Amino acid sequence: MEERILEFIGDLRRAEMRISTSEALDALAAAAEIGLTDRDTFRTTLATTLVKEARDLETVDRLFNLYFLDLQALGEGVKKALGPEDPRVHEMLDRLVDEENLQLDELTELLMRGQGSEMEMAIRAGGQHAGLERLMYFLQVGYFSRRIADQFDWTAIEQDVERIMALLEARGLDPGQLARIRNYLELRLEAFRRMIRQHVERELERRAYRAGERLTREVLSEKPLFALTPDEVAQMRGVVARLARRIKDALALRQRQEQRGRLDTRRTIRRSLSYGGVPMEVFLRRRHRDKPKLVTICDVSDSVRNASRFMLQLVWSLQECFSRVRSYVFVSEIAEVTQAFRETQVERAIEWALKGAPVDYHCRSDFGYAFSRFAHTELESLDRKTTILVLGDARNNYNDPQAWALRLIRERVKGIIWLNPEGQWGWGIGDSVMPLYAPACDIVRECRTIGQLGEVVDNLVHRWWRRGH
Repeated sequence: MEERILEFIGDLRRAEMRISTSEALDALAAAAEIGLTDRDTFRTTLATTLVKEARDLETVDRLFNLYFLDLQALGEGVKKALGPEDPRVHEMLDRLVDEENLQLDELTELLMRGQGSEMEMAIRAGGQHAGLERLMYFLQVGYFSRRIADQFDWTAIEQDVERIMALLEARGLDPGQLARIRNYLELRLEAFRRMIRQHVERELERRAYRAGERLTREVLSEKPLFALTPDEVAQMRGVVARLARRIKDALALRQRQEQRGRLDTRRTIRRSLSYGGVPMEVFLRRRHRDKPKLVTICDVSDSVRNASRFMLQLVWSLQECFSRVRSYVFVSEIAEVTQAFRETQVERAIEWALKGAPVDYHCRSDFGYAFSRFAHTELESLDRKTTILVLGDARNNYNDPQAWALRLIRERVKGIIWLNPEGQWGWGIGDSVMPLYAPACDIVRECRTIGQLGEVVDNLVHRWWRRGH
C-alpha cells in the first residue's frame, strides 16, 4: 500500500500539485494510522496531508478514484454484469470440488468463487509485468488488455471447466442443469475479460490525466498574445496563475537556503588552524537582501491589451516578492491603477484597468506624452530601489516621442525593463520609435507570448534586482 500511495503522490505532482517530501511522509504515516477500513476517511486523510489549495481538491478526488477503487462498488458492478446470484449452482460446484478433491488453477477457483475485489487484485498483479508504463494512447488499450490476459493460463482454465462439466455429467445432471452451470462459468469468464479492459482504461486515464490540458497550455504559451481568442484568453488566466505559483515556489526555496546561509570559507579555514587544519567549526555567511520596488507602466491600447492583461495579473500575483508594487496604464493620458488592486480581487482590478481607468481608450497611442506626464508628476517618488517595467509596442503614431522623459526617469531608478509584444523585425519601422527609447533601458525584450513574459518576470524576481546598480 505504501508503494501505491507513493505512485499516487507522483501522479499528483505530474498534475502540477506542490507536494514536498515531508508532506509525502506525513501522508504515509497518517494512512498507516487510519488504515483502509473506511474509504472516505482514508481519502480525507490523504487530502488533509497533501492539499494546500482548494483548487487541487478536484485533482485529488479524480486520481484517488482511479488509484483506490471502491471495491464494494466494483463488486456490485460485477454482480450486475453477471445477473442474479445462483446459490444452487454455487453449492453444487463447491460440493463437487470438495468431494472430488479437485486441484484447480488459481484463476479457475477465482472465477468460481471470487468476488469483484479479488478479481481486481488478480488483474492488478498480472498488469505489473505487462509494460503499462508505455501506455499513452487509447488505441493501445486493446493491445495491453491482451498483454495482461496473456499473464493467465487460459488453457488450464478451459481444461478445468471441461473437467468440471464432465464430472457433473457423470453424476447424472440433465442437459438443462449442465447448460445452466456452463453459462454461469462463461459469464464470469467474460466479466473477468471485461474487467481487464476496464483496468487498462483506468490506467490510461490515470497516466493521461490533464495531459491534453497540459498540451493545450503549452501550445497557447507559445501563441502570440495578440492572436488569442476570447476563449483562449480565459484559459490563459489559469496558465498565468500556475506560472506565478511556480516562480513563487522557486523564490521561497532560494530564500530558505539563504536564511540557512552559505559556507564562509575564509573564516572556517582560519578557525581550523587551531585544530591542526581540521574544520571543527563551520561558519556561515548570511546575506540580507531588501525586496525591490516595482512600477509597471502598461500600454492598454487594443493592439497590446492582452499582453498588458497578463503582465498585470502576473505582477500582482507576485506582489509579495516586492516591497511595493505600483501600476499605471496609458494610451495617451496616463493613470495610476494601484488602488484598484488593493481594494478588489486581481481579476476585477485588471478588467477595470483595461476598461474603466480614467484614460481615453479610443484615442491613438502617444508614448511621449505619457512618459512626460509621468516624469512631471511621479519623478519625486522614484528612488534607486525602484525598477520600472514598461510594456508597449512603442508605436507612437508619429507623435513626438519625447525620449528625454524616459532618460530623466532612468536617472532616478535602479533600471528600466521594456517588454515589447511586437516582433523585433518591426522595431524602428513605420511609426515605431523603439530605437529611440532602447538606449534609456537596461533590458529590452521581445515579449510576444506568455512563455517569454514568464521568463522575463522570473529573471526580474530571481536575478535582476539582486545585482548591484
